Amino acid sequence: MFDSSLPQLCVVFVLVVSGCLAPLPLCAAPPNHAEWKLTFEDEFEGEKIDWSVWKSQSGIRGRERLEGRWPENNVVKDGILHQLTHREDPPRGGKEWSTAHIWTTPFKQQYGYFECRMRYGNHLNNAFWLFRPPSKSNPPPNFEIDINEGHTPREVAMTLHFFVEHPREDGPGTDRAMFSRGKHWAAPMDLDDDYHLYGVEWDRDEIVWYFDGQPIRRLQNPNCHAPVDIRLSTVIHTRTLEKDGLGLGVMDGVRMSVDWVRAYRKVRGLREPTGLPELERCTPPRVEKRASQVSLAGHWTPLHEENFDNRKLGQLPSGWEIGDGQPRVVKAPNGMGTGKGNVLALAPGDYVFLLFDKPVADRLDVRFDYVTPKGKDGLLFVTLGSFDREDPKLRKTSYYTGDIGPYIHWRKHFVDYYTETVKWQPFARSGEGESARARFTFDVAKRVFDYYAGSDGQTFRSGGPFRGTQKAAHGIGFRHRGTSGTVYVDRVRIGRVEE
Repeated sequence: MFDSSLPQLCVVFVLVVSGCLAPLPLCAAPPNHAEWKLTFEDEFEGEKIDWSVWKSQSGIRGRERLEGRWPENNVVKDGILHQLTHREDPPRGGKEWSTAHIWTTPFKQQYGYFECRMRYGNHLNNAFWLFRPPSKSNPPPNFEIDINEGHTPREVAMTLHFFVEHPREDGPGTDRAMFSRGKHWAAPMDLDDDYHLYGVEWDRDEIVWYFDGQPIRRLQNPNCHAPVDIRLSTVIHTRTLEKDGLGLGVMDGVRMSVDWVRAYRKVRGLREPTGLPELERCTPPRVEKRASQVSLAGHWTPLHEENFDNRKLGQLPSGWEIGDGQPRVVKAPNGMGTGKGNVLALAPGDYVFLLFDKPVADRLDVRFDYVTPKGKDGLLFVTLGSFDREDPKLRKTSYYTGDIGPYIHWRKHFVDYYTETVKWQPFARSGEGESARARFTFDVAKRVFDYYAGSDGQTFRSGGPFRGTQKAAHGIGFRHRGTSGTVYVDRVRIGRVEE
């Protein structure tokens, strides 16, 4: 067992069981492979929170969010900080519920060991985290280390969010994209029954998460090299309420309780750490640039064109078939084209496909407009091989059982391709969150594709290889491969390029 205790700070709780003394060690100290200096602590010993140390959110979390957050929801009693959940009657700031969120000011620190002793509130997102928000006073790098965003009864959620700058594809300068690497761990006990220790050791190379003094996750540090503040916050976790079949009414008065918060700076290493989990690699995605592989020379023969404008709402045009879910024609949303007319809408899991009258074995050209959710996984575009569409299972899975080209997936900030040897390789930046135009040209015989973007769909970006082994394209398919938001597709134009 990995021992992370320091004797002078180790607290031992003794439990009397049937006349016997059973020691239960709970060691509040940084890992003992280094010498540490205490740089911050708050034991919450006063009658109220020390507002010279902490700052509170004072307002609503956003129009689409459930709660507001107010300073008075942070209550100190008997050496414990309680972050209370309240029903607001009448509503406050337009919100019927409120929770709490505080952060240290002016304390900030780069690297070290950060730990708190806290007890979960039932059906809350119980959060202890480090943050460097983007602002004028916080230039890049910007990132968030969630030491724990835990949920009852036993879930410990450890996540790193970080930004990476990439050269713009449409001109000079750079774009910023946020990436996340999360992991859930199940504790061996219910975490709202008692207090436990949650910590993180962070240095130039690695981030290591701890529970009750034991390391439980280890991640490569991609670019988190700047001072952060310390944060405590709660959110009503509707997912666990739904799982337990409960309504919001049970949340009034529920609290996350924090005994203390401490931060340490490493003075010097004493020995190599032992008992650490396997290191998880965390390399930011990079766009793979390729030269054009598909010739556009030749005669363009139309195969199919669809703008959905004259189609009945709630249904699909003739020739389009449901693979899964309920894809349907809807009124065009604002921001897509002129906002007038109709478009194809896909909810998460929806899949629709179109088969050609005759398969294409040479060159295929596919163009369409789309909107995919911003900052989230969304549209999957595929070319289809031969499959039995009368088989219900194959209808749902023909985007990979019958594929002949790559999976082309809008994954958060990039457009990726997938093959059997390369798993989700970015080849272009995404036009997520706004109406954009895409054009894909396929050379089926050579088994390669090119991708064009821009307002006219004529700007070459990059391309990639095929995935499947079939010899001809029998159709195309669109699927929403994300978990939220809606994918919209419009102005589909398909042609064959012949010599």
